[in-house]
Amino acid sequence: MLPPELTRARKREGKLTLSALSSAERARACELSTALIASSRTLVGSDREQVEAAWASLPTSPKERKLLLGLTHLVEQHAEFAAPESVDPESVRRAVFGRAVERRSALADGEHLDRDAVLAEVGAEMGLAPATLEAALYADLRSAQRLQACSLPTPEALVAEYELLQVQSVLLRSVRIEAEVRAARPDAYRELFRKLKFRQLLHRIQTLSPTGYKVTIDGPMSLFGATTKYGLELSLSLPALLACGQLKLKAELRWGKRREKLDFELVNAGVADPSGSSGVRTEVVELLQALHAAKSPWQARLSDELIDLTEEGGAVLVPDIELRSIPMTQPAKPNERPEPAEGSVLIELLGYWSRDAVFRRIEAAEKGLKRKVLFVVSSRLRVSEELLDGVEAAGLYVYKGKINVHALLRKVEGLVSHGHTRHAPAGRAVRLQPGDPERR
Repeated sequence: MLPPELTRARKREGKLTLSALSSAERARACELSTALIASSRTLVGSDREQVEAAWASLPTSPKERKLLLGLTHLVEQHAEFAAPESVDPESVRRAVFGRAVERRSALADGEHLDRDAVLAEVGAEMGLAPATLEAALYADLRSAQRLQACSLPTPEALVAEYELLQVQSVLLRSVRIEAEVRAARPDAYRELFRKLKFRQLLHRIQTLSPTGYKVTIDGPMSLFGATTKYGLELSLSLPALLACGQLKLKAELRWGKRREKLDFELVNAGVADPSGSSGVRTEVVELLQALHAAKSPWQARLSDELIDLTEEGGAVLVPDIELRSIPMTQPAKPNERPEPAEGSVLIELLGYWSRDAVFRRIEAAEKGLKRKVLFVVSSRLRVSEELLDGVEAAGLYVYKGKINVHALLRKVEGLVSHGHTRHAPAGRAVRLQPGDPERR
């Protein structure tokens, strides 16, 4: 990420805006990127001090200096620097300095320590040439690290990455983000929500009229304690938001050393997500694998449904897994959606979420859900399974440490054995599949 001083940002009347690259500036950025890439490839094997000096020596005008520093910062992230591993610098320093102290104490008045002799003596004992020994003395310092490899994209791709990095660096200083997304295809929403959960972001989803969703995300500056990891996950979610479709993003920031309160806005028509990741969390994959391995009549797969609770003041539930005991019933008409057959249960994993998120789901379940949902919650959130006792359409499975598949399946069987829900359904299940018409 970029520090605030390297972002092309301006403050005015309580708002922060990013200066987009003009056509001429983008062309110049590509020229600088080409020079940085060529210089880096030529200097593989050189120490960091030489490499950084070559980067800084590229001719630029004062106005272009920030652009060069930002591109250099990005090139450095692609570069791989490492210290020589042939000998331990601490051991070398201990031996050389110790021998120098011994030789100095034996010197007569007026005599000077022969540095080369000390290096040759210690080098002979360690089986190293004096030049190699001298190079190893401070090989663990940052300036002495050598450029081992440099995996760089094309200049055009580097500039595109730089422009994305500008926005990501701003979001690292956010308290709260509100993103309105409108996708060109219905299944893009499911991919987006799955990726947000994969990044373990604290978020809430609400429907918009006539189409689209509003996603509210807690920013790193809203959390207590260390937020570096969370901030990185938030910034990495930006490509998924951009790729979903039309995006209108607003963020409340705490900017700079003084944590100045500023607002930031971004409007984007949508771009491809370069990550290509499916966004399925590790714990979801592990649970799917465990369910497939378990000897049970339940068929497990990734869920492709959203449960809309907006009309009742709720949000949108994004289940992770669907368990079915029998196949889905076939639609009566070609354009009619299949209704889930009895014995179908959706599972949402909430192991890392906040207690507020769990209680919002409990409140929604008490009002009544059209689909049967089992919420899987970590014991760290201090939630009791008894909170949903008597609610036929939903249940809580609280686990400690690791999910017990057999205990989870018993919870699922208990949900199904209750029969059809007698409550008035508050949730509207929406199946998002390629080619489906959008919600109206």
